[in-house]
Amino acid sequence: MRFVPALIASLLAVSALAHDETPCTDQPEAKWQPFSNAIKKAEDAGNHPKAAEIHHHCYEVSGKAKDGSRFEWILNPVTLEPRPEKK
Repeated sequence: MRFVPALIASLLAVSALAHDETPCTDQPEAKWQPFSNAIKKAEDAGNHPKAAEIHHHCYEVSGKAKDGSRFEWILNPVTLEPRPEKK
């Protein structure tokens, strides 16, 4: 049973790496587009949003993509452009 804490710790580390916490913008909220615009952008692309939140100065929208797969968008709240992938 000693491996269980190590397994949990490694899963938490992977989870932290998978979710980038870099802010999408440093602009004040007064310059952000309405949150509903992020959801509408996802719907206009044919997706079916199921959850949306503001996290680390990003709009995050997730749900079912038009092809049936899962989608997750992390958008800059000022421009509604996707956050660039970190390498």
